[in-house]
Amino acid sequence: MFANRTELAIAGVIVFFFLLFNTVAFGETENLEGRTLTLRECVLIGLKQNPLTEISLQNLKAVQEKVGEAWGGYYPSFKFASSYTFTAQQEIMPIGPDAYDTRLFLRQTLFDAGATSALVKSIRHSITAQNFEVKKTAFDIVLSVKSAFYDVLKKRDLLEVSKIALQTAEKHLEQSKELYKEGLAPRSDVIKSEVQVSNARLDVIKAENALLSVKANLVTVMGQPVTTDFNVISYDEGLLPILLPFKDVLLLAHDQRPELKGSRARIESAKANIDQAKSGLYPNLSLDASYGWQQDQFSPSEKKWSIGLTVGIPIFEQLTTKSKINQATANLNSLKAVETQTLRSIELDVQQAWLSLKETMERLDVTRKTLEQTEEDMRVSEGRYKEGLGNILEVIDAQTALTQAKTNNVVALYDIASASAKLDRAIGNETAEENK
Repeated sequence: MFANRTELAIAGVIVFFFLLFNTVAFGETENLEGRTLTLRECVLIGLKQNPLTEISLQNLKAVQEKVGEAWGGYYPSFKFASSYTFTAQQEIMPIGPDAYDTRLFLRQTLFDAGATSALVKSIRHSITAQNFEVKKTAFDIVLSVKSAFYDVLKKRDLLEVSKIALQTAEKHLEQSKELYKEGLAPRSDVIKSEVQVSNARLDVIKAENALLSVKANLVTVMGQPVTTDFNVISYDEGLLPILLPFKDVLLLAHDQRPELKGSRARIESAKANIDQAKSGLYPNLSLDASYGWQQDQFSPSEKKWSIGLTVGIPIFEQLTTKSKINQATANLNSLKAVETQTLRSIELDVQQAWLSLKETMERLDVTRKTLEQTEEDMRVSEGRYKEGLGNILEVIDAQTALTQAKTNNVVALYDIASASAKLDRAIGNETAEENK
């Protein structure tokens, strides 16, 4: 019980800060033009400006408003009614004068077999479930921003790799021209070097456009106009995550995932709905009173009042009530099945994310070793060609292998960052940005 209250309190704090941010700032995009943003800044902007945040908060607000509607069952209801009846007089059979009827009615439910309390309980559990939906939305936004952020860094570094490859190809072209003038290299070496330079320029063009594309994706998940132009910077590019044992990670997910907590809250809400439906099997008691007048004058001298207890005993409604109970029970059983399916999906999600991070970390060790080998091969090939012992094809092959090794190393590095973010989402880990 204490754990449930603690979880609800944490979720409530998160929702409060979301409401605080969005009440003032939603819809007001920040001026990001020309700025350089860190990952933390991008996440905070995404949490505040992404429309999904506002949608989840408004859905929560709609559920919260149902509590006031349910609490109305505890309070008396008032009704004021006034009517006038005109009677046409007939010569054969006079009917009587016109009539005025003005009354104030009051009804107070004294006993409803727990229907109102069960409804309030059901709605409160629904609010808890919606709180976890808000939290889930925040997790999804954080993952989207992080993934897009790391994609931008990856494409930025790949663009740099392409530019260095172009510079190297241009240097080899100049070298082949010099050797051709000295008669130490054939004309075909110059032609091959020119082709290599052209291919390298095409790679730069592709890398530039790929960078623009992922930057557009980042600004979109941050809730900004797609034309917004800003730069990003990261201070932890060299840091590698710690991979916990899979069983430990899975236990954390069982304890932290908001989808699972929300599913459990919906089950409790469904149980309360069954109790509410069962209340229809029992009698209900209410206090009814009225005060007013009914005469042939609008303001009569005599007034009438009445007060009494009304007992409602369901007799012919039994079949209808039992049908409602069966419907509520079927809904509860369905939600229990959904909880099981949610649990299995979470376990699969965690396993895939864990294996992905494990694979990328292992891949980085290989790419780093390959990068060292291709750098050494490049030095040897350039030295042989400069001394006239090799040919340009050896140099081009070595350059191609080195560029590919650099590319693989960059991709592996940022794939680790993305896989780590996905594992955090699969576990349900809260980041510092989400608690702001």
